[in-house]
Amino acid sequence: MSVFPLLNSIFVGLVVLTLFTWKIWMLGLLIFISVVSISIYLYDTLIGVYHYESAFWLFVFSEIMVFGSLLFCCLYFDTFYYINLSSSLEIPFVGCFVLLGSSITVTAFHHLLNWYYSSVFLAVTVILGLSFVVLQICEMDDILVNLFDTSFHASSLCTVGLHFSHVLLGIIGLISLLLVGSDKFGEYRCTVLTWYWHFVDYIWLLVYTIVYVC
Repeated sequence: MSVFPLLNSIFVGLVVLTLFTWKIWMLGLLIFISVVSISIYLYDTLIGVYHYESAFWLFVFSEIMVFGSLLFCCLYFDTFYYINLSSSLEIPFVGCFVLLGSSITVTAFHHLLNWYYSSVFLAVTVILGLSFVVLQICEMDDILVNLFDTSFHASSLCTVGLHFSHVLLGIIGLISLLLVGSDKFGEYRCTVLTWYWHFVDYIWLLVYTIVYVC
């Protein structure tokens, strides 16, 4: 029996505890658990051929439900006199260009998968993803509100924190792919990871529009 589901459940619980309250000091523990979880996943799956198309689309559907609920709360609890987490034309705006750029580079990597230098595009994607993480941490250090101020700010912080956790998972997956190599990782897993990163990018556009602009 694999311990992969147990580790993932512990990881999700810590992500919720850490990122919804923005306790950045626990980030190292989350990264350690993610690395262990990815290692177990690679050990369990690289020795055989497994396909998880239905599970992946169920994952996407569940994520749409979760993000949709949080974004609805942001709109429902919003009033004209509440201040946003940050200005929509400052750090979050730069984050849009960073993630959209990473979406272009990961697409280039996926389409040039069999090319020897395709890993260059993957490395650029990792750098852009890490840049977004740094921007997000800097933003959260500067905001004047917290989770307990209003329902609107609680919904906004939970939405941004949930997306941040997905970016972290995507970066860990991309780094794992970069270290293992696309040949050993397999075309299917490279495709799923590319789709996941696109999903993270497009979700950010919704988060930016509703949390920061609206």
